[in-house]
Amino acid sequence: MAKSPRILLIDDVPMFRDLGRVFLSRSGPVDLADSAEAAFASADAHTPGCVIADMHLPDLDGAELCRHFKANPRWGSPPVVLLARPDAPEDHANAVHAGADEVLFKPLEREVLIGTVRRLTDHDSPRGLPRALIDRPVEISVHGQQVQGVVRNVSRGGLFVDAPLSFTKAEEVTLRFSLEGRGTAVSSTAQVVWSESDREGKGHAGFRFLEIDALTAKKLDHYVNDHFPRTQSVPA
Repeated sequence: MAKSPRILLIDDVPMFRDLGRVFLSRSGPVDLADSAEAAFASADAHTPGCVIADMHLPDLDGAELCRHFKANPRWGSPPVVLLARPDAPEDHANAVHAGADEVLFKPLEREVLIGTVRRLTDHDSPRGLPRALIDRPVEISVHGQQVQGVVRNVSRGGLFVDAPLSFTKAEEVTLRFSLEGRGTAVSSTAQVVWSESDREGKGHAGFRFLEIDALTAKKLDHYVNDHFPRTQSVPA
């Protein structure tokens, strides 16, 4: 049986630390820290298999903390989950830019938190989020122009698109599309994480959402949960 990952949970609010420890107690040993300084000291004493941190710590921004954990070889670049404010799309974007493996919104949901840790630690490399097939038009704004493409599949973290142009890895665009029914419009900035072009110059690309809020993430989750078939997606 695989050894349970050691989890480092960092939050300056005691209630969230205590709640997170209760949620994660069956997933592995849980170390707690109330600041980035305390987190680094804890990691030096017990190398974490997964780091979960609030985006707004008293001594260091969560995005910068993520960069520290990813860059320092003595901690082995563990998966990092950053916790964003529900109404702050910029939190989500900053977390993605920092290299976070997953971004969750407060308040935390027990099953989502546990599932995220397992998805990131149960295998040799982190697994992507579940995604659903979809065939919907998408408006893509890039380099001052707007083009129409087609969304082929979607997850809470991103989507795959066919479009009449090629994309460059890491470039950022704005996406506007609709799921199904009223109130399902999605508008978000996104970053190209994978791209290829065919002989006719048409692009096929994977995007990771940048500026989304908790409500938009929930819409996407509901869509994926309600539609099949589902597979695993990269990026998360």
